Amino acid sequence: MTTHPPPHPHPSSDAQSILDALRAQGFPPLESADVPELRLLVGRLRQAQGEPEPVARVLATFVPGPAGLLPVRVYQPEPRPGPRPLLVFFHGGGWAAGDVDLVDRPLRQLANATGAVVAAAGYRLAPETQFPGPAHDAYAALCALAARAAELGADPGHLIVAGESAGANLAAAACRTALQEGGPRPALQILICPPLAPARHTPFASYREKAEGYLNTRAAMERFWELYVPDPEAARSPLAAPLLADDFSGLPPALVLTAEHDPLRDEAEEYARRLERDQVPATVRRLPGALHIFFLLPHLTAFRTALRHIEHAVRSHPPAAPRSRTEGAAS
Repeated sequence: MTTHPPPHPHPSSDAQSILDALRAQGFPPLESADVPELRLLVGRLRQAQGEPEPVARVLATFVPGPAGLLPVRVYQPEPRPGPRPLLVFFHGGGWAAGDVDLVDRPLRQLANATGAVVAAAGYRLAPETQFPGPAHDAYAALCALAARAAELGADPGHLIVAGESAGANLAAAACRTALQEGGPRPALQILICPPLAPARHTPFASYREKAEGYLNTRAAMERFWELYVPDPEAARSPLAAPLLADDFSGLPPALVLTAEHDPLRDEAEEYARRLERDQVPATVRRLPGALHIFFLLPHLTAFRTALRHIEHAVRSHPPAAPRSRTEGAAS
């Protein structure tokens, strides 16, 4: 675990400029938008992402999912000496919005910075497809892409799974399913501002301290959870809420990136503590002054800082050893 930098009582200057710009544009509270409007609002974030950074090759493809083909966009950076990891990434959007386009510009920079082959995988969205559909899609995409690693120019033995916001929830769920099912063994899970437990009745202080005023609000998270998992009993499944598992042993090492001004901050950091409790290496990096959406805005200081942390983590986690047949399922 990592000690946190001194708190910034206010968003950083570039984060504040984003908040000011959204207010000037009349960007409505996320919790008040209906689903079609929410999807349009999330899509508007792409307009603030700047020009796409060139990579050596971009490949559009599909992988099989439980209910049909899932879209995938693969970013291959310029070749470097040695084998390249395959980093499978799931986009955010409250499980109800977003697509591979939303993370196009951030993932181009991620591929160039890390040298990894980065594959952005789509999944079905709520409320049309609720839990466990998106979690099943994420695991199916992870398995299919791991099987195609060599074809995509990556090392078949060096797999990393990552995601941002709701996509980080799905990344954590895919790691748990892989452990339970004896599936692909990621060397690392990278979770960026993950929601890991239901928002309603949460005990975490950041949900009170950052409840409103920082774009992602407590009310918005309560609504997103209701769209994704309307059944309160199902919402306690570790595949829906990875923080609520009893046992974290056997999961991949983790890099958890949190934003200071995000209701989800404390539960994400608690996930890292639970991993370490069960002897799984975990590092937390809290981005001072940052908002929940920092990874979607590559011009922000927080994004560039996060990229350095991810680059270091990818270098520091070699391929995982093959899973033995006797390794049991986690609850």
